[in-house]
Amino acid sequence: MAELDDRLKSVSLIVCDVDGVLTNGQIPFDGEGRPFRSFHVRDVTALTLWHLAGGRSAVVSGLESKAVEMLAARWRCAECHMRVKDKGAICRDIAARNGVPLEHMAFLGDDFIDLTALRLVGLAVAVADAVPEAKAAAHLVTRCAGGEGALRELVEAILKAQGRYDAAVEAYCQRENDTQ
Repeated sequence: MAELDDRLKSVSLIVCDVDGVLTNGQIPFDGEGRPFRSFHVRDVTALTLWHLAGGRSAVVSGLESKAVEMLAARWRCAECHMRVKDKGAICRDIAARNGVPLEHMAFLGDDFIDLTALRLVGLAVAVADAVPEAKAAAHLVTRCAGGEGALRELVEAILKAQGRYDAAVEAYCQRENDTQ
């Protein structure tokens, strides 16, 4: 447990997969054949908490989605990458651009495509309903399933380990209207 606590304390950048992590993995289509996504409000609140505490975030998806791009922009993610097949390589690039050692990066994933990233970062996290291979590669498996608050659970664990949770919640509650 001390090793996990040390890993949580060192995180300054969280990178998330999207489908199956920030969503429940379902991709519904409208009558025109356009896919859309829905996100759990607690996960987007977690992004705000994380950013208010000084953390940085990025989203990485194997697919392409305007909804994901809009989420990343609106909630001020440092980077948003679509149509990524090698998530380990993109994590290396994100770390270099942001001046963050890979040991200070957390990656939250759920499926085979996330394995290269999970095996690379300082804190590998799988959602509760991840494939067994992702869970085996993870340092931490969330209690929440993908799309059901797993990012919120991770952000709270990191901020609590770092002793910054209460201040982040207070900053969140003191925000002005029309701010994230």
